[in-house]
Amino acid sequence: MLNHQQIKNQFESLATLQAIQKQAYQMLVQGLATTGFSMREWEILVYLEQHGQATASELADAFMVTRTLISRNTWRLIQDNLIQSQVNPNDRRIVWLSLTVNGQERVQEGVRQVQANLKTFDQSHNLEKLTKQVEALSQQLAKIN
Repeated sequence: MLNHQQIKNQFESLATLQAIQKQAYQMLVQGLATTGFSMREWEILVYLEQHGQATASELADAFMVTRTLISRNTWRLIQDNLIQSQVNPNDRRIVWLSLTVNGQERVQEGVRQVQANLKTFDQSHNLEKLTKQVEALSQQLAKIN
């Protein structure tokens, strides 16, 4: 059974981890600013690049959203010729999504843009804040163990 101090330490660690996640998310949003992609579209493209292919259900599970939301996002990406759909010949209910050649090129271009954008923004303050949060989390986790 955990005592009051252990529970308090765990909640502090969780709060710090959430702050780190928020800071990293904000930095990525700033980096994506000039790519023309929404965060969800970018996540889908990167997921498909890393996994090769996926169904809408797999994407929905991976991002913990509804299939309807994934379908809306993938529709735009299909229209922009960034991803393609292919019906499984053995089971027509299964539709595989994958990057097109254009999509692969745009992902690589997007990575370069995000990196360049992060370098041009004044990220020193953000990185310093992130570093302090990670250090605080490390100390909090040491208390738990």
